[in-house]
Amino acid sequence: MTTTRRSLLFGSMLSLGVRLSHAAKGKRHKHATLGFRVQLPDGWRSENAELGMTIIPPGLNVDPNREDNPEVYPLWSVEADKTSEEEYIKTLRARFKQAGTRVERDGDLEPFSIPGRPGVIYTFDFTHPERNAPYRIRVFAMQHKGRPLLLVATGQRERLMARDAVLREIARSIEW
Repeated sequence: MTTTRRSLLFGSMLSLGVRLSHAAKGKRHKHATLGFRVQLPDGWRSENAELGMTIIPPGLNVDPNREDNPEVYPLWSVEADKTSEEEYIKTLRARFKQAGTRVERDGDLEPFSIPGRPGVIYTFDFTHPERNAPYRIRVFAMQHKGRPLLLVATGQRERLMARDAVLREIARSIEW
């Protein structure tokens, strides 16, 4: 079921957390200071950060000093970061342009919501400038009780495509 500024694009962002629907078992997690709650799939773990958390699938180690982790799943409160969803997307586009990165999908927009939780998904497909490999960034931008959250999936395109269903369930599970 289901360097420097380039690090924002390619790897070590904040940490994230999520709650899955009845279709998947797992453990419930509440961010200690921000208060949002999620349920992680079995075998997944999270690491808290000041503005959010990173969700880590089984068998994956995320190195915050690398810009080319195979996959990274940060979740943070836009409110806590004081950056709007639109500003974040604008910044991604500017960084791609600044880095001279060849972008195949430039933030394609897909509606994504469940009752009481409006949201959208932005998809960026590009060729990683150092690895010359297909990478993807998917930004699940949603609100619950009027409070904005971003779940950002960054990594090798095939890995993110294979995790699409579980990421959607994770995003659906986030609540304040």
